[in-house]
Amino acid sequence: MTDWNEGYVTDVTYTKGFYRELSPVWLATAALLLGHRPPDLARPFRWAELGCGHALSATVFASAFPQAEFWGFDFNPAHIDSARQLAGGAGLANLHLEEASFAELAARPDAALPQFDFIVAHGVYSWIGRDAQLQIIDFLRRRLAPGGLAYLGYNVLAGWATIMPLRPIMHLLAEANAGPPDTAVPGILDFLNKLKDGGAAFFLNNPVAQARLTALATVEPRFFAHEYLNRNWTPFTFSEVAADLAEAKCTWIGSATLPDNIDAASVPRGLIEMMGQLRDPRLREAVRDIACAQAFRRDLFRRGTEPLPPGEHGALVDRLTLVGLGKPATEPLTFATSLGSVTGRLEVYGPLLSLLEAGPLTLQAARSSSGLNTLPMKDAVQAIAMLIAGGFVHPAVPGSPAMASARGLNMEIARRNELGHTLPWLAAPAIGSAVAADPIQIAVVADRLAGEVRSAEAMIEHLISVLVRSSRAVQRDGQPVTDPVQARAILAEHVAVFQRTQHLSRQLGLLVD
Repeated sequence: MTDWNEGYVTDVTYTKGFYRELSPVWLATAALLLGHRPPDLARPFRWAELGCGHALSATVFASAFPQAEFWGFDFNPAHIDSARQLAGGAGLANLHLEEASFAELAARPDAALPQFDFIVAHGVYSWIGRDAQLQIIDFLRRRLAPGGLAYLGYNVLAGWATIMPLRPIMHLLAEANAGPPDTAVPGILDFLNKLKDGGAAFFLNNPVAQARLTALATVEPRFFAHEYLNRNWTPFTFSEVAADLAEAKCTWIGSATLPDNIDAASVPRGLIEMMGQLRDPRLREAVRDIACAQAFRRDLFRRGTEPLPPGEHGALVDRLTLVGLGKPATEPLTFATSLGSVTGRLEVYGPLLSLLEAGPLTLQAARSSSGLNTLPMKDAVQAIAMLIAGGFVHPAVPGSPAMASARGLNMEIARRNELGHTLPWLAAPAIGSAVAADPIQIAVVADRLAGEVRSAEAMIEHLISVLVRSSRAVQRDGQPVTDPVQARAILAEHVAVFQRTQHLSRQLGLLVD
């Protein structure tokens, strides 16, 4: 390794990921649901990401908000080069990508960069040294505008305490490995399993550590390297992070993991009464983290905090528009939370989801549905938050979706997939976010965006040629399908699904009429 990386893994690039909670729409909605005025997304605004990696999230958001400016900073030149290739191919002029360390950003004069309405750092704070953490705080202090929102995603001590003694062993084994860090992963797992199978008391006394070790076998090696093999790795308590952000005049207002703002969804039933009696937010969040063995927090802070008056808050909430994402409401209706899987009442959520099948809906109209019309405002807002977090609905962007810039990005994603890259998302401009899609689905959408109108049989032939050019095969349950008849049948299923769900694609802004 070279000196510039300060102990951070750079021999292998980080995995390409999209994170919905970083979206301006998501963050603004979370702040509003929590009772705080968000930045106005209908006007020009500025958004920045510290440690942006390949900047896929920033690229998607920039395509959805051409009137706004987006900035991504990362000290790894390979990440910035990759990000610029995608953004340049998509023709995005409002995305600024810079190779810069936190120390270099801290050294810049105040006039070198603008102030931002959103500053986000996902999966960075726990993996850097103390000097770099303080440089992030300095950036927030100098660059976050009054009323702006800061997002910090970090590892939490409560969820990681049981396996922290294993991390130094992993790091030592990686240092002894002759190749890049990801090539050390099989040997690390083998070594730890030999410790466990040999009767190490640590594993006998820590069943959670045993379960984590089993789960690590399924982790992609590059992700493993960046998660566990850096020199620095610090799981925090909430109070430590809140104290850091206070130095930047930023006050915690809640979580971008929306169920974590709801006691009934984030602490065991036997602790809800206790939570209701706690007034110190530091103590409340400490109890919440212990209650659900929290491993990762997505904390939301505001620079300057003045809760909205009830009447204004209610009026702003009622103007929110929701878009259905096509996820079916099954019985029982379940939501994944930090506490585990929780069950929602279908009689509350079902009528609303049925209404959303017809098109976008304001929250005022949603609250008149038969499931929500008897609930107090607070309970209705919590129900909507659960639906958003569960992937059933998403807040809409204000005004008309940016169809042209999103189309350019989706065509570039399809082109790069056809060249052999793996970008399994499509920009959805109506919600200012992205939706997961496999290469076949992306190819079908791109074909329609290009103006092609093919018969079902012609579309199957086109998809076969796309897969051949990208050296991919049709898959079933994650395995390649070698039988050409079965492969064509699977492609026919994809085409049929696309035909049935075109209304949803239009609703999300993936297609235009």
